[in-house]
Amino acid sequence: MSSVERPTAPIFGVDETKDLKVFYHNVAYKTNRVVINLEKMKILKDRLGECVRKEGVNYIDKCEQLTKRYEAAVRVCQWNSGTHSRPRNIGNILEKEKEIQAQLKAEGALAA
Repeated sequence: MSSVERPTAPIFGVDETKDLKVFYHNVAYKTNRVVINLEKMKILKDRLGECVRKEGVNYIDKCEQLTKRYEAAVRVCQWNSGTHSRPRNIGNILEKEKEIQAQLKAEGALAA
C-alpha cells in the first residue's frame, strides 16, 4: 500500500487552471473512480454472462437488473473529455449551432 490517501471527493468552486494542487487532486479522484468502476464493470460482465448461460431463452427477463447495472457502469466509466469523447448532440443542438454561426457569418455579424 502507498502512503498517499485516495481523494474521497472532488474539490469544486476553485479555478483549476490557477491552483495545480486542486487540478491534480480532481484528476486523481476521477482516475480512481474510473478504475474502481472498470473493476465493477468486469465483475458485472462476468455475472451477466453467467446469467445468460444459465437462463437460456428467458435471459432478457431474468437478467434485466444485471443488464441495467452493467449499462450504468459503462456510462460511468466514460471519460467524457479528450479526443475520444462522443459529443452530446441532444436534439441536434450542435447542427443548429453550426447553422446559426453560418447564418451570422453570411450576415457579417460574426468575425471570421
